[in-house]
Amino acid sequence: MTSRARPARVRPGCIAVPAVVVALLGCALAATPAQAAAAAPMVSAVSTSSDSWVALPMGDLSNPSNTFWELFHVASGSSHWSLVTPPGVADNGGLVQSSSAGAALVGVLPSDLLRFSPLAQSADGGSSWVPAFLPGALAPLPDALAYDSASPGGGAIALLGDGRALRGPVGLSSWSPLIAAAALNRMSPDCSVDGLDGAAFLPGGAPLIATGCRRGGQVGLFTRTSAAWESVGLTLGAPLRGAATTVLRVQSTAVATTVLALASWDGRRALVATWRGVSATWTVARPLVLRPGTSVRSTAVNARGDVAVLLGGAGGGREAVDVAPTGTWDQLPPLPAKTAAVALPTGAIPSSRTGIDAFTVDGESLGVFSLTPSGEAWARSQSSQIPLAYGSSS
Repeated sequence: MTSRARPARVRPGCIAVPAVVVALLGCALAATPAQAAAAAPMVSAVSTSSDSWVALPMGDLSNPSNTFWELFHVASGSSHWSLVTPPGVADNGGLVQSSSAGAALVGVLPSDLLRFSPLAQSADGGSSWVPAFLPGALAPLPDALAYDSASPGGGAIALLGDGRALRGPVGLSSWSPLIAAAALNRMSPDCSVDGLDGAAFLPGGAPLIATGCRRGGQVGLFTRTSAAWESVGLTLGAPLRGAATTVLRVQSTAVATTVLALASWDGRRALVATWRGVSATWTVARPLVLRPGTSVRSTAVNARGDVAVLLGGAGGGREAVDVAPTGTWDQLPPLPAKTAAVALPTGAIPSSRTGIDAFTVDGESLGVFSLTPSGEAWARSQSSQIPLAYGSSS
């Protein structure tokens, strides 16, 4: 990897949901590795207290060799998203990103002849990158990497595609085994762990691992104390008491630990959002029942515990609803055509929902749309042409 990122080229109870939904929830979720790969899309965004990041596929999405994943960044207080993709590695397979205290860690998923996952670290918002080595291939999950550059006990966690979790120091000079799905399964028979779904660091640096659960309405969450691993998940109430779960996103900040899960039971599916604050008590938002054929297209989280979910159906229509922590569901304006992802603001979402961005992708063209001050429509705030080297696989 070279040291500089490429600059962007900028030009002048349950609720049934529609085909595409942006669900803004204040906070938790869980299935097999194959289910997780299908249910937890790699298109994702994360907002810390200081900045926001979003990873998007661009180019000819019908051709894996001409699909290029790009990483975009915006600092708090700015409205301009910059292209900051780490250069020098073929990223056709996807990107995994984690942020902490102004620093970022990015991993590249295997594709074609690339059999492992190169890593890159940045301490300046993606303006420059330092390469790092991971002895394995990352799992295709948005939270397969966790990064804590500030806590004394922090560092990095990497979830591999073979069901193992590794841990490394902040400088990523070495990696050691942390835990495996098989070990967590032996610990929690009620959950029946079927894969690692995501990783995070609790305040203070303790690792947090999210897993899929085959049964029991369990949301699989595990952390390691000084003595041993322990379960810190929760059991969902009726009608999800016996559901299988897949964790789509897991994040933890000083404000809250946030989990978004997909629950499946009796041929039905629902999104469940839950979060835990300093009281160590889990609060669960009302499940959002999905229509048959609805798929999760992208997800986003922020430091407050809000979550955004973009859903799509076979019909291709686009609509949006949102809910803030402890709030109620509201209809958002229809999304722009070809919306691929949404991102949340770094701070609290105002009642007008301003600060939420929607991203459209059409080949090399990126569009960024923001809600108007009235919260009743989307207005284009940025247009960029992203240089893609078709046929190069890099």
